[in-house]
Amino acid sequence: MDNHEVLTKQQPIIGAGALIAEQADLIGKVSDAESFLNTAKAMLDGAQPLQEVNPVPAIAVTFLCGFCAETALKAALAQTGTSTKVLKDIGHQLIQLWNEAVSKGILDSVPPRWLEQLNSLHAGDYVLRYPMQLNG
Repeated sequence: MDNHEVLTKQQPIIGAGALIAEQADLIGKVSDAESFLNTAKAMLDGAQPLQEVNPVPAIAVTFLCGFCAETALKAALAQTGTSTKVLKDIGHQLIQLWNEAVSKGILDSVPPRWLEQLNSLHAGDYVLRYPMQLNG
């Protein structure tokens, strides 16, 4: 089974490439846009409970929010026909994804400051993924 096929039984399957289904006998394929959107939702679901932790685990929240923003933008772009190859080539570059969405008429503004700040951590030298001095 590839990552776009879904089988559900008693409990829904949650995660990348999974379609969350209510019907116990659903077998189907999800589009790339649906797969990206499901991943964005899963990342947001992971980040939201962390706001209740004191102190807030900033690295974890930032990491999850970066991937949430990335996959949400990729979902919108895939829905309008942008190929997965193009999206893969853009990678984790949130500003580039935003600008691509503007060029497709999905968004009509410059990237917000919060996205620029998130991009500096998410798209760069893996600042959130590896300890300092080991980036790259």
